[in-house]
Amino acid sequence: ISADGGGSIRIPAAFCGVFGLKSTFGRVSEHGAAPLCWSVAHLGPIAGTATDTALAYAVMAGPDLHDPNTLHQPLPSLENWDQLNLNGMKLGVYKQWFQHADPEVVAACETMLKRFADMGAEIVEITIPDLELNRIAHSVTILAEMAQAMSYTYDAHHKEHGLDVRLNLALARKTSSQDYLLAQRARTRIINNFNRALEQVDLIITPSTAIVAPAIPKDALPDGNSDLSTTIEIMRFATAGNMTGLPAITFPVGYTKSGLPIGMQAMGRAWEEHQLLRLAVNAEKVVERKEPKVHYKFLE
Repeated sequence: ISADGGGSIRIPAAFCGVFGLKSTFGRVSEHGAAPLCWSVAHLGPIAGTATDTALAYAVMAGPDLHDPNTLHQPLPSLENWDQLNLNGMKLGVYKQWFQHADPEVVAACETMLKRFADMGAEIVEITIPDLELNRIAHSVTILAEMAQAMSYTYDAHHKEHGLDVRLNLALARKTSSQDYLLAQRARTRIINNFNRALEQVDLIITPSTAIVAPAIPKDALPDGNSDLSTTIEIMRFATAGNMTGLPAITFPVGYTKSGLPIGMQAMGRAWEEHQLLRLAVNAEKVVERKEPKVHYKFLE
């Protein structure tokens, strides 16, 4: 079970060559989770297969009296999630966004798009404006909420944070209430942009990350590493799902020449997680999976 305020279900799942599902905001209870970034936060599963992802989602999803945000949802559905074709499904691609990634990542994702077309899906070109606005508004939102949450609960432990965390919180404390409110006005525009796109298609397809897992610099530990340029590439496709609250899934689609996993992301309409799972299970049919060079076989 992982927590996703800006991609932290989908990004590690993509980097590790597995599946990760961030469902619709309010679909899975946040009861018991740290109240860190309440308006963008989600809990959800990371799993080794599409089926395990669906099973974990089925267990987690649904109303919970301990979390009022979950009490406004339609009942979860897994209708046709395991249907082994994509007949009638429209997949939207905003090329300018889709191709804003490392060439190996783009190539693997384009190959999977062709496979989806062979399975019966229709690939539709779409446009989604204000994506850079989304990145900035998300940064203001999540950092401001984290700074506020940490100022009460963990203030006495401030010096125990890594230097990168302390830097981010220091920047967040310089944001004003006006900055936060403007970010929420931008959020309304971003939600409308994605909802308009999803009137044309069933799912929006991107890479999961613009780069594969980067090497950890030797001097990054124990104090942490701050590299904003790399962070932007890692989070490029993830944060829209948090700002809009729309469901999103990552699933493996191949490997780089050096053997690192590549992930693809799909975003869908609110409460339609079954569509995401259907796409993932069909991708799983045609993707060759490799064991990591270093791993532990817990189930043997």
